[in-house]
Amino acid sequence: MTRLANLMAGRELKALLFDLDGTLIDSVPDLAAAVDASLEKHLYVPAGEKRIREWVGNGARKLVQRALAFALEIEEDRVTAGQVDELLASFFDFYAAATCERTCLYPGVLDSLEYWQQQGIAMACVTNKPERFSATILAGLKLDHYLPVLVGGDTLPQRKPDPAPLLLACERLGVAPENALMVGDSVNDVKAARAASIPVACVSYGYNHGEPVVNAKPDLVVDHFSQLLLP
Repeated sequence: MTRLANLMAGRELKALLFDLDGTLIDSVPDLAAAVDASLEKHLYVPAGEKRIREWVGNGARKLVQRALAFALEIEEDRVTAGQVDELLASFFDFYAAATCERTCLYPGVLDSLEYWQQQGIAMACVTNKPERFSATILAGLKLDHYLPVLVGGDTLPQRKPDPAPLLLACERLGVAPENALMVGDSVNDVKAARAASIPVACVSYGYNHGEPVVNAKPDLVVDHFSQLLLP
């Protein structure tokens, strides 16, 4: 029995729900390039990949809001909706043109997904990234074969940490939530899983705004994706 099965408290593990950015893939290089290009287009100073890495995880709009707060040297809540809308439109244009150029899988992801597929575990991607970009990445990295169900950040009115995306993924997989488990990298994944009454495991290497994900108290934390397969 693997570590994940051990988290099920006697229930059969039938489905795995995966976050995308920071869990399955490192997408920051492409995201950072699009953010900086957008900032420069609007005559703001670029933020740089290192700083942007700490802003990822709450969807594109929040990412852009954080970039503007940095560029304007103000608090996030002082950035206006109009400012966000303007920069977000540029960000979407730049990111659409180069969604999967430098984005890559984390070590162990492909082999692990292959193992779970062979075991008959249903799998879905549940991310706050807009669905069109997520679908492009899944196809580009040949993950769509393993993750036939995708719930993006704009699939529903709600996004993680709301439980609705997780519950929709379970519905589309045809699996009851009590037989599912979430794998993510941030406090949003933990909160969404808790609200859906689904166990949650997290990887320590992802995007949690510079905070150790262990502080969010998931049921399991691993340092390498393939450690999820260990007994």
